Amino acid sequence: MSKNKYITSESIEINRSQIEPAKYNPRKISEEAKNKLKANIKRMGVMGGIVWNKRSGRLVGGHQKLMILDELQKYDRETKENDYLIRVEAVDLSDKEEIEQNIFLNNKNAQGEFDNDILSTLLNDIEVKNTGLDDFDLNLLGFELPSFDIDEVEPEPLEEIKPKSKEEKKEDIKAKKEASTEKAVNTAREANTYVMLSFNDYQGKEEFMKRFDLDPNANVISGDEFAEQIERIY
Repeated sequence: MSKNKYITSESIEINRSQIEPAKYNPRKISEEAKNKLKANIKRMGVMGGIVWNKRSGRLVGGHQKLMILDELQKYDRETKENDYLIRVEAVDLSDKEEIEQNIFLNNKNAQGEFDNDILSTLLNDIEVKNTGLDDFDLNLLGFELPSFDIDEVEPEPLEEIKPKSKEEKKEDIKAKKEASTEKAVNTAREANTYVMLSFNDYQGKEEFMKRFDLDPNANVISGDEFAEQIERIY
């Protein structure tokens, strides 16, 4: 069988101390997201995604995973105490290629998106808390988590709260999308309160502004003020 020329990385094990996190890495993670990732790593381990440039020794992708592994292994980045073995995808990149791939690997515009209809059907048979989805995501999908009123003496039993049917979820998603679209349209209408004029050169602009007794150097004028000038002149 011939080698696949599009697989350019090599899966190897190296010492953690051989890896230098990229100081320029633009990605950051919230404490909430970090806790989710850490819980998943403790539960399932790291399933790939750590990319290391053997030419520079720097990390290309997987900074957040490595940070959490360091915490779990009690690794000291300064003294390199508690060094440990780690499996990485080794690549050979120039500095320019490394930065490009660092950005690309985390670029949401180069990633897929969920099909909400399919996703909502999958949630019925799995532990939703293990997916990393937050309450906003679940509400958008029409999947309701049980809520409890602390003032209730006898809260409704968890087992009596059932997920919505597939059709109910579709209707909820449709209603949320329509409401979101209507809100976006109204926002755009409220924001669309200006008109732009363009002139071939400054002289044309100056003549126009002086004609209506306006400051030639102004770049923004009040529509109401301009309307008053027109009424005064004409």
